[in-house]
Amino acid sequence: METLFGISQNGIGMLVWLLWALIGAFEALLAARMSQKRNLVADLVTGVIAGVLGGYFSIHFAGDSPVQRFLISVMGAVFLAAAAMWIMGRLLRRRR
Repeated sequence: METLFGISQNGIGMLVWLLWALIGAFEALLAARMSQKRNLVADLVTGVIAGVLGGYFSIHFAGDSPVQRFLISVMGAVFLAAAAMWIMGRLLRRRR
């Protein structure tokens, strides 16, 4: 079970990767719901990729214990996915 949930110097558990992807997907669905003119597929792809990248890269910069690394990775996933959704919205607005 430790390998599924854990975040350490040696590796990241599978459920943590899934959580980061779900955070990105949730933010993409939220962005598509708030703005009816958005492309749902493009938002989902962007949100999932941004959530995973945000979570992965944030654990390398801060946190000493596994709990701190986990919480920081969740915040990084939320922040980068939100930033990606905002950028996508601005880019799509200018094209129209």
